[in-house]
Amino acid sequence: MPGLSFLSKKSWHTSNISNQEKVWIAEQKAAAEDLKLKELTQQIKLEREQEELQKITGQKSSSTGDRGVDWMYEGHKKGEGDEERQKVE
Repeated sequence: MPGLSFLSKKSWHTSNISNQEKVWIAEQKAAAEDLKLKELTQQIKLEREQEELQKITGQKSSSTGDRGVDWMYEGHKKGEGDEERQKVE
């Protein structure tokens, strides 16, 4: 239909380049989110397996299974902020 060629110039049309770009960006974000979610689930699965092995071998003394606040300090290096604290004091 030659009389309807102006529709491709409308902001809501699917063949509009800016709309295609928005869709592509949204797809990339969704793919990145899925990848991040898979990595997090893999990490959680690994941590649970390690906790189960520690529970079986008796290395962990906590019988309740409550981790408390230990998880907050697992990645913390011992001398990381010590110099800054001494400068402030």
